[in-house]
Parts: sequence; structure tokens; C-alpha cells
Amino acid sequence: MTGRQSPHDSGRRYLIISASMGGGHDAVAAEVARRLESRGHRTQRIDVLDLLPAALGSAVRTSYGLMLRHAPGRYQRIYDRFGDPDAARRLVEPLVRLATSTARATVDELAPDVVISTFHLAAAVAGRLREDGAIRGRSVVVLTEFVPHAVWLSPGNDAYFCLSPAARGIAATLVGDRALWLGPLVRPGPPSPVPGTPALAPAAGLPVVLVSAGSWGIGTHLAETIRALIATRRYFPLALCGHNEQLAARIRAVAGPDYAVGWRPDLAASLAGAYALVENSGGQTCTEAFAVGTPVVIHAPLPGHGRAAAEHLERAGAVRRSDRPEELIAALDELHLEADARALQTGRARAVFRPDSTDLLVRVTESRSGAAPR
Repeated sequence: MTGRQSPHDSGRRYLIISASMGGGHDAVAAEVARRLESRGHRTQRIDVLDLLPAALGSAVRTSYGLMLRHAPGRYQRIYDRFGDPDAARRLVEPLVRLATSTARATVDELAPDVVISTFHLAAAVAGRLREDGAIRGRSVVVLTEFVPHAVWLSPGNDAYFCLSPAARGIAATLVGDRALWLGPLVRPGPPSPVPGTPALAPAAGLPVVLVSAGSWGIGTHLAETIRALIATRRYFPLALCGHNEQLAARIRAVAGPDYAVGWRPDLAASLAGAYALVENSGGQTCTEAFAVGTPVVIHAPLPGHGRAAAEHLERAGAVRRSDRPEELIAALDELHLEADARALQTGRARAVFRPDSTDLLVRVTESRSGAAPR
């Protein structure tokens, strides 16, 4: 259980339920907490996987990572079931039942005024507790995926905050006017320099293309992508390998010591100085690039949420998508610094942000609590 209290005791108590499934859910939870605390509220953060008995939470996390790396087809089939509310409910019901008892005890102990979920299983658990009356205040969901699926929209919660107006429209088909457009939540303000990550390659003077494998370093095609970009002699690719030091070592072995870095706590400055971001999931790194005006190419997207995000964002004109190295290079060439296409794409990407997102979040969660919505 993590979190901290604001020195202002007059604020409301917020319980934020996230999940250590990659880095995006926790990053959004941390930003929600920061914004609420800046307004005098108190926050407490917990991991929904810690609510599962014994080592089951760790097993869920491990099996998810293994599927993404070694059985992407299986994960895609599971994700496809999330599109049907009945199938999704049957799929997650065992985990919801196992987590509910501990979650109820946690809610009783902390007595939050509001519960905020930033992971779909957390949304299902919180929705169940809201329906049962264990959560007496508001229970809202902050989605971290661009395409809402039925587990994110589990019944019982009071509001479902979506990443884009189009995503809100998708969610509204299941939850009606409880679906709201909040936009991405990234830390605002000018990026600070990150030592060791230059805007230009040290000697070549080539524009840097950041190639992200996410916080877990899941990059099946990463080495192939880096080699293809090096071969152009027009770009300097820098692989962002997250916490996967073995992946970083492999990239350095096949490409050279300057072409891979490990985990960086704040990529904003690196993204702001980059020619483009190449990534595979449409996750938090993608939205951070949107915020600083760096164009994004989603290349060889991960199954499930990655492919769904790529299709959604490409349709909106916010990203380019590629599946083969030659398509990636063509997309990057089209985004040269003087191109109208670059300005058009980054403008559409920034349009997913809602300027009054913090106001909306607080306003909805501070509204009068009633019975759990049906």
C-alpha cells in the first residue's frame, strides 16, 4: 500500500486502485494523486494485484508478460473476449471474487470519500463494492487505454473517464452518459534535461528516433527495427528498453553501445528533443509524446490493446502505423520537420487532451453521492 497525505486536513479522502501491469497504470495513478494533493485532498494508492490471495497477483502479472512475449495470439484471443460484456464478466469473475473480500476490508479501514480505479480489474472490483454499498462515496474509473472494453466498463461505477472524445463515444454504448472525456493525464510543465540522452546523436548529427519497448521492455521486433533505422543513415535510433536490461544488452551487442538505454524516470525532455517516437502499445509513453508535440509511429503493435490503440489513433490522424521496417521508414520520412503532415499529426494528437481535465475530475468526484448507478 502506497500513498501520502496532504498537509491540508480539510480535503476529501481518495483511494486510488492501480496495478503494476507495465508502467502506465501506476503512472496515471501517481499523476491523479499529484493533482488531487495539489488541491488539498488526501490520497492513498494500492495495487489491485495485492488484493488477491497468496502469490496470485504475482502470477497474474508474470503470465501476462509471458503471453505478450511468447504467446501473442493467445493474448489476442483473450482480449477479443473483452469486447463482449457477458464473456468479459465470466472471464474476470473468479479474480473479482478473490479480490473483493480484501478490497472490502481495505475500504472499511481507509473510509475513502472517493475510489478511483486506473486498471480494468480494479474497476470491476470497485464496481462490485459500489453496487454492494461497501463504497458509499463515488467510484470512478480513469481509463488508460484508448479503446474501452467491457472490463473497463464494469457495472456499478459512477463515471468512466475516457482518453478521447471518440473513446467516450465507444464507452457510451455500454454506460451511457456516465462516459466522459477526460483526456490523457501527464505531468505538465516544461521538461527538465535528462543527462546522457542527447537530442542529436553524438557524432553523426542525425535526428534521434526514440524506439520504446515500454517499461517492461517487450520489444519482439526491436533489434530488427534498430538495424533498419541505422541502415538508412538518416536517423539515429535509440532503443528505450525499460527495466529489461537483457534486451538493452542484446541491442548493444547487435547495434553498438550507443543505441540502447534502460529505464528513465522522466522521458519528457528526451521526447521533446526527439525527431519522433516509435512505440508498440499506444500507452503512457505515447501520450507523453503527444503532450510535447513529438510525432508518434506505432510500429508492429502488441496484440490486444496495442493493435486496438493503433487502429483507433490512426483513424483519428494522431499517429501513423507501420508493420514492416520499410513502412516505418516511409512514415518517418513523411514526418520531416518542415512537413505540413508533421504539424497536422501533432495537432490532432494534442487535441485528445482536455484543458480542464483536473477540474472535471474533481467536479465529478465531489458531486453528491447517491445510489450506485444501474
